Formats: sequence, structure tokens, C-alpha cells
Amino acid sequence: MTTGILSKIISNDLISSDIYRIRLERTPDMGNIEAGQFFHIKSQDSGAFFLRRPISVCFTTDNEIHLVVRKSGKGTKVICEKRAGDSLDLLGPLGNGFRLADPDKKILLIGGGIGTAPLLELARQLENPHVKVLLGYRKDPYLVDEFQKYSKEVLVAVEEGERGYSGYVTDLLKQEIDHEQPDCIYACGPEVMLKKVQQLGLQYQIETQLALEERMACGVGACLVCSCKVKAEENGWHFVRTCKEGPVFSGSEVIFDE
Repeated sequence: MTTGILSKIISNDLISSDIYRIRLERTPDMGNIEAGQFFHIKSQDSGAFFLRRPISVCFTTDNEIHLVVRKSGKGTKVICEKRAGDSLDLLGPLGNGFRLADPDKKILLIGGGIGTAPLLELARQLENPHVKVLLGYRKDPYLVDEFQKYSKEVLVAVEEGERGYSGYVTDLLKQEIDHEQPDCIYACGPEVMLKKVQQLGLQYQIETQLALEERMACGVGACLVCSCKVKAEENGWHFVRTCKEGPVFSGSEVIFDE
């Protein structure tokens, strides 16, 4: 689905510093939504000045979609300041989603910062009693209580603060692998975190799926702004579009720049 959809805001709540959870009406035009997909969003009244912003789906019900947005610039500021009853212009759902593992597999989800948000919908869709979740934040955690509804255990790492493990979430990942190696790791977060997840996945021969966070302009594969490198049989590697062929890739195929 690539046509613009007007969706009315049900609620818009501040859930952490500069982090907003926006509940929107789900329309039939949105069709099926896979965990890991995103919408390209703009405010209905922002005009042509702002490019759309790619926002991953955090959670869905039959009648709602939930988005978690970090207010970090002019475009997201406009979106985050919208109120219940206002509408947003959505393009999507776009991109590919996570491939869901079999329910008997031991699954580990690891998210960093705003990259924790799309993993909530993934945890819901997996319907797996063996899911363990690792969440990393700079300071103030959010969504933790909801992750607990869809997993057997949630561990939190904070770089600045007193709640949970003090340090990087990838340190927790190494500890968990040593304790009980998972069959599959799903990850979303900043590149430095994804690099470490990829490294550990290859080292321990664990299947990994990485949701990349790239800057985007068009969101439909035309502008190539979000291109990233993946392995190829010929020439060793080639570029693909994160918005079209991604944002989810196998950890064994992504090539991160040094």
C-alpha cells in the first residue's frame, strides 16, 4: 500500500523525555501490517516544507495503530505536538517485516533507544512463550511493562540512571548468550548496537534479523538516500534500498561501514 491515508489521532501521550506514543485509527486501507514495517508520515497541515518522516509501527489492534516518535527536529516536532482529533497523513505500510520464527524456538529481542518500539509489535505477533527481551536506553526506560505481557523475561540496561543493568544492552546480550544460547535474535537500534549484535550472531552461529535505522526521503525506493550495503555473489557486495528491500535484513548479509 503506497497511497496516502488520513488517520485520526486517538491520543498522543508523552511517555519519556521527548518520546511520544501516538494512537491512531486503523483504516481498512492499511491492510495487513507486519512487525518491522513503517509508515512515512507528515502532518496534514505541514504543507510541502517538511519531508515525511519514517516511523516504525510499535503496536497494532484491529482498530488502532500505535507509533512511538522521538521529537528531534522540526518535522517530528510538528508531529509530536498534534492532539487527539487531529489527523496525520500516512504513506504505507512500507518496507518488509521481520520473518516470524517457529513458536518452539528460543527467541531473543534486543532494542536500543527508539529502536525498542517496533519490537513490541514483533513480540505480540510472535506469540512465543520463550521470548526474552533486552531493552537499552540512555536514561529513562519506556514500554517495559508492555513488553512483559508478551515475553517470559524483560531485562533493561541504562547508560545513565539506576533502573536495571548499568551499561550497554549489548553487554547483557553477551551474558544471555553465554547463559542460554537463543535460536534467533531480532534487533533494532542504532548502528553501533547492530554491529555488535551482528558480530555476536556470526561468532555463535545464531540467526539474526536486523532492522536498520536509516535516513529516508521518499520512502518508496526512488531517491536512493537510504541505500545500504549487503553481500552479493558477484562483486562481493551491492547497494539495496533500506525503505524497499529493508528495513529488515539478515545479519549475515549486511555490510556496515568501518
